[in-house]
Amino acid sequence: MDHDTHKKSCRKKPPGQCRGASPRPRSHRRGIWGILLGFAALLWVLFRTGTKPSRVSYPCQQSALALALTTFAGPFVVLIIASRAGAVKRLRSRWGKLIGGLCGSLILALWASASFDLEPVVQRMSPPQGHHPDLYFVRQARGANPHTFGGVDDLVTLMGVKGFKLHRSTGTNLTSGPEGLIETDGVVLLKINAQWPERGGTNTDVVRGVIRNIVEHPDGFVGEIVVADNGQGYGYLDRADSNAEDVTQSITDVVADFADEGWRVSARLWDGINEIPVVEYDLGDHRDGYVVGTSLDPQTSIRTSYPKFQTVHGTFISYKYGVWDPDLALYDIKKLAVINMPVLKTHAIYGITASVKNFMGVVTRQLSTDSHNGVGRGGMGTILADVRMPDLTILDAIWILARPGFGPAAWYDNASFTNQLAASTDPVALDMWAAHNILIPQIIANGYEPSTWSTKQDPGNPDSVFRNYLDRSMNEMLLATIPTTNEIDDVTLHVWTGDWDSDGDIDLVELVEFAVCAIGPAAPLEGACSPFDFDANGHADLRDFASFQNLFTSSFK
Repeated sequence: MDHDTHKKSCRKKPPGQCRGASPRPRSHRRGIWGILLGFAALLWVLFRTGTKPSRVSYPCQQSALALALTTFAGPFVVLIIASRAGAVKRLRSRWGKLIGGLCGSLILALWASASFDLEPVVQRMSPPQGHHPDLYFVRQARGANPHTFGGVDDLVTLMGVKGFKLHRSTGTNLTSGPEGLIETDGVVLLKINAQWPERGGTNTDVVRGVIRNIVEHPDGFVGEIVVADNGQGYGYLDRADSNAEDVTQSITDVVADFADEGWRVSARLWDGINEIPVVEYDLGDHRDGYVVGTSLDPQTSIRTSYPKFQTVHGTFISYKYGVWDPDLALYDIKKLAVINMPVLKTHAIYGITASVKNFMGVVTRQLSTDSHNGVGRGGMGTILADVRMPDLTILDAIWILARPGFGPAAWYDNASFTNQLAASTDPVALDMWAAHNILIPQIIANGYEPSTWSTKQDPGNPDSVFRNYLDRSMNEMLLATIPTTNEIDDVTLHVWTGDWDSDGDIDLVELVEFAVCAIGPAAPLEGACSPFDFDANGHADLRDFASFQNLFTSSFK
């Protein structure tokens, strides 16, 4: 009996009574189990995503979605490649209808979940009444010279005049006082952005200016400065394509110049230790590495993480607890000052990266922290609340990336020269103010329509991607009783203007020029008079003269 005749005769007999019949192949059973597994993955995606499509970015959902699509979409690729007749026949089969229905359900379910307009999972909290953070703004930064950066000199002076002294000293002058930030023997950590080349990293001229102002402590600086970042595997400190007037000037070059002068200045890339789990010094662990939280944050679902390391000069630093003294077995948190130095840029995923987002360079995304996905859930606010707040943030807006859909990489030919610096102790308020007053105006100047930036970058849209992660970050800080605000009108703005001849002081030369420019609140300022618009309202009037009087001196330095 040939094979075909045997098959026909077997069909007429009850199952199991046809000897020699071929058993159902195992591959068929494996196919059924694969379909069931894919269906389970689909149900998991729908259940865990719910009415919040952004949850699809979570790692578990991404894995399950990939399995579901592989299971149900793969056969359709085969059908498309196959002949038309064969494809139609397969689509009409029992399995084709099942797979088609499941794929259609997946598409419809995800589309429907994306259509819901519900309240955020985390309720936005209201900023505390009476919190009016100082914000210091240099509108036209004087440029670089071989020793410093004029815009930073002006920023430090403006802060000092308005009460925030960079140097701690028993004596008082424009930049120092008993409540100043940096002690004569203090350790200063400059948290920069070293992940990106060209205009994507912190301006090295600005870094030079900050270091110069630190070491010029009126009581003499005998402490230490560390320039650091975790580029998450992409960091580099010795770039030949840096962000500076001289683009070959790297962070390594700046640090080496100060080291050659005899200062204890070094640079450290945390990329090399971000996969090493360690515990704190007081538990007997003196290795360099990352301390990782033992549990997930209940609001943002990240594990907190931060570096601890020994500098080239032998100092033990815990980012959270400060300087560790191995002889006394004590931390000195006041001895460590942290200055956050981000770049203002658009970001293709999170809308804007600036002061708060820069803390992705403090955490590790390794060691099961889920920190990068956690940015959108307010995870950087968790770091600010549970690990450490910066003592000061200096926002680099000399060159900015103001192009929706681009970033955080910023190339020379698509960056915009705005030549501005801003600083505050409140990173949330600084981000809101800078987005509204620096980034969005430059986006518009670059020719972008509101439709291109309203849903991602717009600080005035509470549902924008930027506001979503910033407000959630603010929530984390407020829950930890750290005062912060996302209300631009709450900011107390101090503007550095008035230095008409850009020589570092406001003296009789500026007084003469101010008299020419102060033509009242009704007349708009011309370009040459813009340094005297202290309140940034487009006029030079008596309000501006009051600010001019506060800054007037024969010499600032």
